[in-house]
Amino acid sequence: MDANQPNFEREREKLFIVARHGVFFLLVDTMNKQIQVKYQSTPSSPYDTQRMVASAFLVALFVYATASLAEVTPRVQESVHLRLVGNTRLFAGAITAVFLLVLLIPAWG
Repeated sequence: MDANQPNFEREREKLFIVARHGVFFLLVDTMNKQIQVKYQSTPSSPYDTQRMVASAFLVALFVYATASLAEVTPRVQESVHLRLVGNTRLFAGAITAVFLLVLLIPAWG
């Protein structure tokens, strides 16, 4: 394969990664705004009353961000661990959304 020719498979995978990040951030932003609207008339925030869930949310968000940064590192992209990092990022994103749902609907927690 010529070094000047684009690698379409790699470019397609990058587009999928960007799309997944967009969906994740849209989901988190939407649920965060719903939490703000739901609790705007109450004196306390769910982040204050449910500290364990809020802390777990922040840890999951940190794992998501760390895995996202690791996924774009050239060393990881050429490694056999790329799939593990990608799956870790997807799992952390899903757990982050679940923790926001628990903050939004406390009966589910």
